[in-house]
Amino acid sequence: MGDAERDQVEGIRGYRRAVKKIRCALQLTAGGLGLEKRKELDAQWASLARRLGVMRDRDARDKKINEIISLLPVHAQEGARLAWVGVAHSLNFLEARNATAPKLGTVISSHDHREVLEGLASDTERMILATEAIRFSDLSPQMVAGSVEHLWNRAQRQARKSWDGRDQTWLHALRKRVQRAHIAFRLLRAQGGERGLEVEKRLDAAAKAMGEFRDACMLESQLRDHFAQVGFVQTAPTQTTLQYIFPAQEQLSQAPAPTPLSEIITPLEMLRNQVSQTALAAATESHKLVTKAFKLSIKKTLRHIALQIRAL
Repeated sequence: MGDAERDQVEGIRGYRRAVKKIRCALQLTAGGLGLEKRKELDAQWASLARRLGVMRDRDARDKKINEIISLLPVHAQEGARLAWVGVAHSLNFLEARNATAPKLGTVISSHDHREVLEGLASDTERMILATEAIRFSDLSPQMVAGSVEHLWNRAQRQARKSWDGRDQTWLHALRKRVQRAHIAFRLLRAQGGERGLEVEKRLDAAAKAMGEFRDACMLESQLRDHFAQVGFVQTAPTQTTLQYIFPAQEQLSQAPAPTPLSEIITPLEMLRNQVSQTALAAATESHKLVTKAFKLSIKKTLRHIALQIRAL
């Protein structure tokens, strides 16, 4: 965990990654566990990870906004950074005010991640003991391969639907399904062979792209809410935002051109334009990589996984 801020942030990310792997492992072994028991354990692990969700979103937001500000002209970066400080201050105030527990609000606003991580220690230890006590006597290789196929099919069905007009909730659900499919192939890397490794790599790229898309959309939504809160009136045109729309591929080439730098706009407006452009680019990249990932066939990989597990 460490004492430094960076160590604590990495601790949160590592904890959430570990919980995702555990939850995926529970799904892969569902055939030898029973539906009710799996759901109960899954819900408890999810509850633990969710306690760090607000912190994860804040850290991702801070990282993403710094990346976006670095894309602005050098002379505009300092003004945009100062403008964002004002926006972030109002967002932090609302987070603290709306926190379910006053103590959590205080911890979040002071960026003291360590206290929250330590508070999870005993609950996590209890869950580890409960999970390790499970015996999978009836589990077969076909059950594991079938669980992988189920995760893949769920993600593929949703990914192949039209992305047009989808809100952020739908896109976030797709991202989680892509993540789960990726983790499944990663957990079974030793049994998946070269084909499985290729599937894993493509799903990894797709999941990361969707994460970038989500973080950009989160920033875009927060800036939009801030502008509405302060009753801001635009003084110059801005990029078409991804408020709740994923443009079709043929529409992307018709997107409005960025606001000319020669026009006089505020640093915050310029930042919002850049955020919208970043979200648009992230949406395009996500769609491309998700489509590419699910073009693969996994039938031979599933057979290979079953055979390798049987040989253990």
